[in-house]
Amino acid sequence: MRLACIQLNPQNNVAKNVERAENLIIEAAKNKAKVIVLPEMFSFMGADAERASNANEAGTGVFSTIQRLAQKLQVYIIGGSHAETSPHTSRVFNTSESYSPTGEMINRYRKIHLFNLFAENGEKLFCESDAFEAGNECKSFYIKSNNEQWTALTAICYDLRFPEIFRQKLQKTEPLDIIFLPAAFTHQTGKDHWEVLVRARAIENQCYVVACNQTGTFLNGTKRNYGHSIIVSPWGEIISQFNDEIGILYAEVSKQEISAARKKLPAVWNRTL
Repeated sequence: MRLACIQLNPQNNVAKNVERAENLIIEAAKNKAKVIVLPEMFSFMGADAERASNANEAGTGVFSTIQRLAQKLQVYIIGGSHAETSPHTSRVFNTSESYSPTGEMINRYRKIHLFNLFAENGEKLFCESDAFEAGNECKSFYIKSNNEQWTALTAICYDLRFPEIFRQKLQKTEPLDIIFLPAAFTHQTGKDHWEVLVRARAIENQCYVVACNQTGTFLNGTKRNYGHSIIVSPWGEIISQFNDEIGILYAEVSKQEISAARKKLPAVWNRTL
């Protein structure tokens, strides 16, 4: 199965950001990608309150654009994330919706772990929880390709630091085959932690991890994301990786490679808790 991971540098203009994402999705589909993954908040990047102000209801606006493209191009799209309005609070969700080649929504995930970052002097650098509401559920879903069914899970950015969100889905009867991780991982933390955390989640779960990150600066150059989108094998090996560029990262993945890793070192089947 051919995957495409689209690395972007969104700014504070939804129309321009979505147009650039759409062009790259179309290019990836032309290059025979079956599954196309976008980064977190691919549609708008600014201060948390600004991102929240551009929220759409589930299945509308930016979400419906992703649905239309998936159906038109007949591909799976893991739609990064976009702000979703909540009927219960003035805060919004950081939501990823995924669509099948028929346009069916096959997964909706609302980010559970909200990212709050402080400087050593206590200054607030990021505080996602000021504007965003945390989700409370993470479900696996299925992707089908070449008569094979893949068990998948989507998490978002800061979730990467909490292995239990992935392990609770690692059931002996149906362990995960692939983890999608849309992200806007900061440069400060990314240079120290990004690669090792992504590879650790792949090794622990003996599955592929597709970590699609934002790159470059935003907020007039005052904030910077790390880039380095990465696709990792079930053995923890790096299959494909970007640096800071905007573009499409491709990889071929195989269920046989998952089986080989679990046969060689059967940690999935030896799990007791």
